[in-house]
Amino acid sequence: MVKWIRKDLCTSSFSEVTESKDLHIIDVRDLVDKRGNSRNIIRTKINDALNSLKMGKKVAICCDYGISRSNSIAAGVLALSEEISMNDAIRTVLKKTGEKSIKIDVLSTVIGVIEKKKLKKKNNRLRVVITGSTGFLGKKIMSEFKKEFEIFTPNRNQIDLINDIVDLDLFVKDNQIDLIIHTANPRIYSTNQSMGNSLIMLKNVLDVCVENKLSLIYLSGWEIYSGYKKNKMIIKENTIPNPGSTYGYTKFLSESLIKMYHKNFKLKYTIIRSSPIYGIDGDKPKFIWNFLEKAVKNENILTHKYHNGYPKLDLLYVDDLVSAIKEIVKKRINGSINIGSGTSISTKEVAEKIVKKMRSKSKIEHVEIDDSVSNIILNTNLAKKIIRWEPKVSIDDGLQLMINTKLDNIK
Repeated sequence: MVKWIRKDLCTSSFSEVTESKDLHIIDVRDLVDKRGNSRNIIRTKINDALNSLKMGKKVAICCDYGISRSNSIAAGVLALSEEISMNDAIRTVLKKTGEKSIKIDVLSTVIGVIEKKKLKKKNNRLRVVITGSTGFLGKKIMSEFKKEFEIFTPNRNQIDLINDIVDLDLFVKDNQIDLIIHTANPRIYSTNQSMGNSLIMLKNVLDVCVENKLSLIYLSGWEIYSGYKKNKMIIKENTIPNPGSTYGYTKFLSESLIKMYHKNFKLKYTIIRSSPIYGIDGDKPKFIWNFLEKAVKNENILTHKYHNGYPKLDLLYVDDLVSAIKEIVKKRINGSINIGSGTSISTKEVAEKIVKKMRSKSKIEHVEIDDSVSNIILNTNLAKKIIRWEPKVSIDDGLQLMINTKLDNIK
């Protein structure tokens, strides 16, 4: 399909246009649709197009499908012919063609031909993008980090991480970003479809990080060990992963992809494996809020009991995770690191604490589940050693904060 960017400039697949007296074809099929293209060849093709435009001819820039290479070269032609920045030219091409699948490593080489000087930063503060900034954890990170860093929080309406890799790349370049903290997940994150979407989102973030030489902090979690069904298991960073759920497999595959990018492209990364987080302003783990709701109404609280007993969780208050992330950023830690409370508590014990603290008349009952459950505790000795971090909010204090919030909301 022929897509006109201006009256005299279009992109197309090679098979859909024919050279004529009024139309000159720039064939870019000899370029590769990835990094590695010669700047001299790209410069020659752009100059060929510019000369034809000056002669009053129309120009069609063509590759096999009219998607990536053709639109990348067209952006370079547009930037020089209209004397605008490459970023503005790329945005115009995106708007006029509606094409979202332009490869940023092809664009990068074109940008290198067109723009040779990089702008200097206005100050030395670290410039950080937080994906998923409207979520429970993202909001907390944003609130804490803005005190010390330059924070940028594009939302889904601004940048769709599944489809808008070029928009993310432009955003990073425009704002001279140093680091991406990737907390974004699909809204429903436990289905097979969400696994695919999560990996696409991460792949786009990784490509932008590599292209712009950014560091990445990725929020993984204890779920990569959820396949271990033992009464108690203490997990170190070098414990072999064993996912037990779709979400666990998603996190495991995501970690593997990050490590491959480190191996192949020297990506600087930190994988943070956190235990389940809880706190005010969030809705997870849902069982805590369900217990609070029942306790307020003096209704019976129902817990689950598996073959190996009540589930035990290494619950971490969200503020403690945020403080750990902040120390990791400041100390520029690379590799994988566990962040957890270092202790576990059963769901039954959580229910008992809530009933006692609220002086509720709720009775605690259980239903038998015909399965075993993982009981994971994250060993945090590495975090204590290299970032001098320890959790500060006890389970009793954390639950009390949630109880206070619940009671305030019903007054």
